[in-house]
Amino acid sequence: MNIKFKDGVLTIPELAVAELTEPLFRNLIAFEQCYHGRSQQITSYAVFMDKLINSDKDIKLLSKKKILANWLSVEDGSNFFNKLYTDTVVKEFHYDKLCAEVNKYYQVGWHKQLEILRRDYVANPWTIISLIAGIILLVLTLLQTIFTIYQ
Repeated sequence: MNIKFKDGVLTIPELAVAELTEPLFRNLIAFEQCYHGRSQQITSYAVFMDKLINSDKDIKLLSKKKILANWLSVEDGSNFFNKLYTDTVVKEFHYDKLCAEVNKYYQVGWHKQLEILRRDYVANPWTIISLIAGIILLVLTLLQTIFTIYQ
């Protein structure tokens, strides 16, 4: 799977989750486990998605962002990844460096604060326009006060 993390954006290709997806993934994971020379990409993907999805809210967010096309109920979609690789040994996790990069990015405090600012306060174009107008008004008021003092 082609999962990338660049400039604070995690890019994950879309996956359709339906009734037959679980048996398909289980068979692919079993295939990877049985043949020792094979890379464990599917198992790594299942582990990665399990770590990413902890609740129904996560499924809704991933569906909204077009990462998951969930044809199951929200609860079944969450359970799908949370129980997909139980009793499976992961010998090599392909997304180890990616997870380290994401965690390192998240550890920097201002990245987190900037994302909260973007999500909560600057998500709407009208909010941006009113913020800029407020800053301009504040600067003009400050300039008027300075000129009044000097006269």
